Amino acid sequence: MMKRALRTSSGRPLAIGAAGGPITGDSVKNRFWLLLPGTARERLISRAKRVWLNAGESVFQAHEPLRALYFPETAVISRIARLKDGQTLEIGLIGSDGMAGISILPGSVMPYDGIVQIAGTAIRITAAAMADQLRQPGPTHDLLGKYAWAIMGDSIQGAACNSFHGISQRCARWLLMMHDTVGQPDFPITQDLLAQMIGVRRATVTQAARTLQRHGIIDYKHGRLMIRDRPALEAASCECYRIMRDTHRHLLGF
Repeated sequence: MMKRALRTSSGRPLAIGAAGGPITGDSVKNRFWLLLPGTARERLISRAKRVWLNAGESVFQAHEPLRALYFPETAVISRIARLKDGQTLEIGLIGSDGMAGISILPGSVMPYDGIVQIAGTAIRITAAAMADQLRQPGPTHDLLGKYAWAIMGDSIQGAACNSFHGISQRCARWLLMMHDTVGQPDFPITQDLLAQMIGVRRATVTQAARTLQRHGIIDYKHGRLMIRDRPALEAASCECYRIMRDTHRHLLGF
């Protein structure tokens, strides 16, 4: 049977291009990849490919077979819950400290979409290659189990945050998570996209962003946001950010 090509949410073929020469173990810029046992990395590196992911592209879709996993390097991927009426809500970010596609057995499906938030490079591994690795004895199973628990913890805490905390706190939490994910204080983001990510109207998120900007915590110009006062942004967030980060540090070390 011919495999169906991955497509964007608009139905266009997924545009993933080549992004450099041969991959060596030392060249991978993803912290979660570096947590894999050395023998696992050696087996996987020959079956890995560095790809360029375009902003807005879909790397996997909910309820469709998962064919590949991604270890982002400079790209950022959002986990998106999508309703039948078209409404969406972001339930987590995956950057250079994580892996996109935790349901790794061939034929497995993800319960949410994976949409590229920020364009960049990622290491692509087929689900079949990772499944082969899991047939080998070793600690890879334990590591993936810890990561799955961290992702589930994010989803649970995020659901509680969306239910009980105000827009300003949720906005601050999301910006902190994006800062952690991209590893730099400035990144591209539109207010429309930010509103979509936290599930509110654009006017509502615009007011929250203006408040943060008025206090000198962030600066927003021409589709790029700069975090100017990280401690103040942490103070503006709710306890959910700290709980999420503590969970990741406890399970993964960062």
